[in-house]
Amino acid sequence: MGEEEQKTTGILLFSVFVAVIGNSFLYGYNIGVVNTPALIIQEFYNKTYYERNGGNWEDVVNYENYRKASETNTTQNYSSTNPASTPTILMPVGDNLQPEFFGVDKSKLLEKWQLEILWSVTVALFVFFGMIGAFSSAKVADFVGRKKGMIVITVIMFVAAILGGIPLAIKSPEVLMLSRVFVGLHSGLNISLCPLYLAEISPRKIRGAIGTCHQLAITIGILVAQIFGLNELLGTATLWPLLFAFNAVPSLMCLVLMPFCPESPRFLLIKKGQEEDARKVLQSLRGGDHNIEEEMEEMRVEARKSQGIKNFTIKELVTSPSLRLPVIIACLIQVVQQWSGINAVMSYSAFIFAQASVPILYIPYVIVGTGTINVLCTVIAVPLMEKLGRRPLLLWPMGVMCLSFLMLTIFLNLMGKPDLLTHKQTFAYVCIIAAHTYIIGFALGLGPIPFIVVSEIFRQEPRAAAMSLSLAFNWICNFILMLVFPFMKDGMGEYTYIVFSIILAAAIVFIFFFVPETKNKTFDEIANSIAFGRAKGPSQSYAFDDEAAPMGNSKV
Repeated sequence: MGEEEQKTTGILLFSVFVAVIGNSFLYGYNIGVVNTPALIIQEFYNKTYYERNGGNWEDVVNYENYRKASETNTTQNYSSTNPASTPTILMPVGDNLQPEFFGVDKSKLLEKWQLEILWSVTVALFVFFGMIGAFSSAKVADFVGRKKGMIVITVIMFVAAILGGIPLAIKSPEVLMLSRVFVGLHSGLNISLCPLYLAEISPRKIRGAIGTCHQLAITIGILVAQIFGLNELLGTATLWPLLFAFNAVPSLMCLVLMPFCPESPRFLLIKKGQEEDARKVLQSLRGGDHNIEEEMEEMRVEARKSQGIKNFTIKELVTSPSLRLPVIIACLIQVVQQWSGINAVMSYSAFIFAQASVPILYIPYVIVGTGTINVLCTVIAVPLMEKLGRRPLLLWPMGVMCLSFLMLTIFLNLMGKPDLLTHKQTFAYVCIIAAHTYIIGFALGLGPIPFIVVSEIFRQEPRAAAMSLSLAFNWICNFILMLVFPFMKDGMGEYTYIVFSIILAAAIVFIFFFVPETKNKTFDEIANSIAFGRAKGPSQSYAFDDEAAPMGNSKV
């Protein structure tokens, strides 16, 4: 087959585009959408609860205007709702009036810890229900199929978009929190269904490149959210609900276009026993003039092996001795993806750049620059995936990430040295470069590859359950990191990133010894290589027993 197998068809590219726009893009978008407008939304929370307690928010606004004017040494007219005060006065800024003069009842304002809890709940609901969605994804994938599953779950995102668009109109923070519940459920499901679908419709020669499109769409989603969240666009006190309502647009595209995409041929033949339907789908995906017999034979062999085997449950997956190493690899590689510190960097990038002395006014634009670099490097990773293979793109970029964090730690510490203040600006530039080289390393390797590797190292029957379990670990580790990182940065300061460097170094050792190269191998060859405990070395052919003999054209 050689070069012919690398051929791409219009229906294949169309299916990849629709799948990632309606799923992967939305996942990335909802990771980034809460970051830029966070302070504006928190002010909405404070305002809503203040008014529910009987306060007048205009009083707070007047006081805040006075306080800001005080900082610029100006005078201004101020109205007070305090009956004992003059209704309208011209007050010099040096008089330092108390909030009570403006009618502000501080007892009705949310305490800082209350506001932090409300915001933490808003963020954590996305992750918590993402875990639930991830655990449920195997049942959806095997019951309704990969394609139909992605169509069915769009309903969840439409509900999330409606709820996310109305909090300001109905003055309800709780509605936004509920929106994040539905967003989390959808994301937990789509982050499993989409990589499964991409792996199963892709030709073997370009399976890695197509799988990387999943991570590329995630990075584009994060970047779009960062851009939309700028103050010049939707990141304002009146327009921020549109950021959450935008979820309906990619969901509508998925709902309208996904029915025109084919179902996974592997699902049709191996799970449903519909060989003729699988043949037609595979022929359309590979092109009418393409010989698909070798690929059909591979699926028949896998179907024969799975005859009489019901869909794996999570319990059966983790208790099967033959799957022990693949399960460990699948889960650990997802753990490392999160505990490499990427979401801490993306979610708290404003804090990192503030540490590096970037002016507050420019931080949102530096963050957008970071997102742009993430996208561009993921684009570069698409062709590299098939040229260099999975292992090199995991090992070398992870080394870059580890060194970048070490450099960040060193120069953040140097910036705090009193005797080196004259070099502070130079150290700040080095910190910014280190943060961006870390992003480059992640985008080239640890970003896209875990989803590809997990979909490749299992045969068909346990694949959905394995993807579900490993992504549940991904969500759990994300949840833990988001809870712990604020305390880490407060307690450890500049040494926070040492923890991530140690995790990356340990992961490099594990991957070197236990994770095999999967480029240009069949799913069966990969599964056998892991069963034999090989992480590297020459490819070998594996003989099949009689039970796995080719089935010809017979029905499964």
